[in-house]
Amino acid sequence: MNGAKNGSGARLVFVCIGTPRIIGDSVGPRVGSMLKKAGVQAFVYGTLEKPITALNLHLYRKMIATYHRSDIVVAIDATMGDIADIGTVKLTDGGLRPAGAFRNRSAKLGDIGIMAIVGEKEGDMLLQLKVADEQFVATLAEDVCRIAETAAAGIA
Repeated sequence: MNGAKNGSGARLVFVCIGTPRIIGDSVGPRVGSMLKKAGVQAFVYGTLEKPITALNLHLYRKMIATYHRSDIVVAIDATMGDIADIGTVKLTDGGLRPAGAFRNRSAKLGDIGIMAIVGEKEGDMLLQLKVADEQFVATLAEDVCRIAETAAAGIA
């Protein structure tokens, strides 16, 4: 798919990170699948069928650096936050750090980050991701998808 271009010629690229094997971490690939199904005018990487996980993220980083150097890259991922923020969506300038819930100090990815807060950043975070409520995660993914679709429509 040819991504929509803005006035500067940059295309919009969504990088949806996470694994469908862990409910709480499946926001990214759920959003990627929804964006593809909706036919959003952007490049979309990371879906339920072809997720971007810690195991293959390095390949996508290389591909994005090669083919999307001057494009607008929006990284989408589930994360942990303060208890009052659970269920919210946060946008960040300068991308996000994938696997941040595990205190991974990986390099930031993207120009913009969309983070879905799925649990509290205290205690056993992996357990929280594993036992997250599926309907809660699905609703959060729908919220993120609406934000992404609005962004894509604004660029087109």
